[in-house]
Amino acid sequence: MNAAPGSAWASLTSAGGIEEVVVAGTPAHDDPTRLTDGHLFDLASVTKIFTTVTALRLVDDGSLDLDAPVASVTAVGSGRDAETITLRHLLTHTSGLPAEGRLWRTGMRGEQLREAVLGSALLTRPGETHRYSDVGFIAIGELLERVSGRRLDELVRETAALIGAESLTWTPGVERAVATEVQPHRGLVRGEVHDELAAALERPAGHAGLFGTVHDVAALARVVRDDGMGAESHVLSPGSARLLREPVVQAEGFEQAVGLRVRDALWMGTADAVGHTGFTGTAFAVSPRTGDYGVLLLNRVHPTREDADASAARRSFFAFLAA
Repeated sequence: MNAAPGSAWASLTSAGGIEEVVVAGTPAHDDPTRLTDGHLFDLASVTKIFTTVTALRLVDDGSLDLDAPVASVTAVGSGRDAETITLRHLLTHTSGLPAEGRLWRTGMRGEQLREAVLGSALLTRPGETHRYSDVGFIAIGELLERVSGRRLDELVRETAALIGAESLTWTPGVERAVATEVQPHRGLVRGEVHDELAAALERPAGHAGLFGTVHDVAALARVVRDDGMGAESHVLSPGSARLLREPVVQAEGFEQAVGLRVRDALWMGTADAVGHTGFTGTAFAVSPRTGDYGVLLLNRVHPTREDADASAARRSFFAFLAA
């Protein structure tokens, strides 16, 4: 298992046009079933990139403006200059919103929790500071629903079909899902979202909750690489696809593009690449220079998140992108 914590390993590398898929382990410690490349991993924050692509599709069709205040559609945040937050701020984690909505810890759930999260007080003025924010992507999901009049899961499902991510789902069957953590208040989490905030919202959210196979995430990586081209047609305009790869904000230890991180040495090592990770152990990265890409899906939080750092395993895996 390459010293990676968890019970499951699924990877896909594409270098020089040669694709290799490796799977190992089992879906859970108490399930001896052999893992296959059709098993569904909780993608955690890789969900954000499917949300990002969905948002950029609405920008492409004229439904949204990256630089218009979102307050004209839905209120996001509270405090000084909250009314100036734009979609670009949200997609680049510069909105000033907090990293997470902690009220789920009080037992708050459902619509009450969603309204409280969306009304979170800004910690800094929009555009002033990079702060990775789940709250920002929950707000994006709300924005997409309001402007389209459709549910987020419907919008993302449509995007996934264009990408070629055929298995992507919010509602996996337990037998096909890879287990994540044994949590004190939930027991073994398998077939439902690991992220506690997403679970407490009790509806699809823009920051976490999607499940997918190694092939689903590879299809997303190819859209990033191929200027927005999906399985059969363009998912994004070439201009919107470039936004995913071009850094616009300097963060701590990496650069931030729209949605994706650029040259994040913590897990990309020395690779000149763009990509994203998920808390459960998921990750993908693309080299814009060579067109090579890789997907690594682990369930590093199984059965516990304690001592479950996968950074070294990720750096080792993605080292081929630096070649």
